[in-house]
Amino acid sequence: MKPLWIAGLAGLTVIVAVLVLQPTPPAAVPPSSPAAAALPLALPPASGVSAAPAPATSRAASTVLSVAAPVAPAVGPEGYGPHIDRAHAGSDPQAAWDAVLWLRRCSNSENRRRTAEDLRNQGIAPEFMTQRIVEIDAEARRCQTVTDAHRALLAPLAMRAMRAGVPEAASAYAEAVFPADLTPTQRSEVAEALRRDALSGRDLALLSAAVANPGWGLTDEERLTFLFALTQFRKPMMTPEAALTMIQTGQVPQKSLPTAAQVTSALQASRQLVAKIEATPRP
Repeated sequence: MKPLWIAGLAGLTVIVAVLVLQPTPPAAVPPSSPAAAALPLALPPASGVSAAPAPATSRAASTVLSVAAPVAPAVGPEGYGPHIDRAHAGSDPQAAWDAVLWLRRCSNSENRRRTAEDLRNQGIAPEFMTQRIVEIDAEARRCQTVTDAHRALLAPLAMRAMRAGVPEAASAYAEAVFPADLTPTQRSEVAEALRRDALSGRDLALLSAAVANPGWGLTDEERLTFLFALTQFRKPMMTPEAALTMIQTGQVPQKSLPTAAQVTSALQASRQLVAKIEATPRP
């Protein structure tokens, strides 16, 4: 399975939980990197706070969200396999995206079930977690008709959806391929799609752009802006302090730690971005 840059699901579920399923955990920044070894980052003095780990209540609440997954169309006892075949043979980008969701959900159903069990055992939303376990088990049965040949279709199906402008498809495609395997023109296409998705204001789209593999070409400044924008949509679950901690601990890739001036600039840019997103009617 290809490692993903969507920053260690074990780590990011603690903050935002990506709000949807993700397959294999991505490669983390090694401890020797500047982001992991540096002194604590700080917000500008005007904020009145400094970087600190997310509160335990925020961690628990966001991990609950990680168990929930986007709802794809209902599928009967035939399972997902025949529907994925039809999506691949057809030309409907929404059908392609539904197939991508099924493939991604099937790839990590065991991890999601384990997470739900752990949360239930900790007394976190036990009734909800029990229901999620039942749903995940039913889904696992539908996944039994998914073959390796189907799994190999994830990238082309995600690309079809991305090129049609389906929200969040860019992140799915970016996670399924290596930037180095594509041409500069193709990498640029993915980067623009990630930016376009982030402008939708959806949590996963903002997070995906913030933690995107540097090989896609998004700058550190862009990714920091997207990360701070996400904190504004996820208050109080995620804060700018937690965002800086994510950078400091290597969960968010940065070529170098941001300076105080860069943090201030990104905070200002994120407020402008959020204002733009909120002023744009959603379809």
